[in-house]
Amino acid sequence: MMKKILLAHGFLGFGSSQIDFGINYFNGIKTLLEAEGLDVFAPSVSPLASLEVRSAQLAARISEHWQDDSEICVIAHSMGGLDTRRVIHLHPVGRRITKLIAIATPHFGSRVADAVLGKNSEILHAIPEPLLANLQKATGALNDLTTRQVLQDPDCHWVKYMEVACTIKKQGLFESSLFFKLPQAIESAYGPNDGVVTYSSAARGRTPIAEWDIDHCEAIGWPSGYAGLETLAAAVNPPRDHLARYKKLIEQFIND
Repeated sequence: MMKKILLAHGFLGFGSSQIDFGINYFNGIKTLLEAEGLDVFAPSVSPLASLEVRSAQLAARISEHWQDDSEICVIAHSMGGLDTRRVIHLHPVGRRITKLIAIATPHFGSRVADAVLGKNSEILHAIPEPLLANLQKATGALNDLTTRQVLQDPDCHWVKYMEVACTIKKQGLFESSLFFKLPQAIESAYGPNDGVVTYSSAARGRTPIAEWDIDHCEAIGWPSGYAGLETLAAAVNPPRDHLARYKKLIEQFIND
């Protein structure tokens, strides 16, 4: 039987089923996984909704798509990791999830969510206007993304939890990105981060299975250098280093 892989998108994201002209949230990854002989599902949940709503939708999508009792491995990005943890903890289909690779997931919340909701002011000035405008529409999700001291959904014994933490260490092309000032502001106030999630929140006090020197969006194959021109190029050809990172995850933690 083919191994089942679920790709769980994050806040403001979408599943491959909604886009039919070759653009995917996990840029090029569904095709990569399928070429490895894996059964891949990339569902959509409400991009701005609360954790409760998103996780219930995710559980329903899984149950509808895979109706047997086979095991599922999840690769999740950002809030998708929190959605998956909630599915595992509260929904019956969560008993089938045996691996969760959480990439840049704000396990202990995001300082960006705090800033937008008025809980701190240190980084608000550095959030680009287009991003801020979208964030301010999403109070349902943001309330679940504010910083906290403990996990919202504790680990369950049947799941192998793995984290990938991202930090922006290189500069170069990223200096021309619209988001360049935000990670600098977060680092000054709170330490290493990927522009949205701090290293400590993504790693949740553990040793990550991988540390990627990239920003939050580049973690799913969407670099933003040259004021967005890199993003346009990535839509045509997913970056090779991005595909290589996921291929390594497959080899080491899915096909192990």
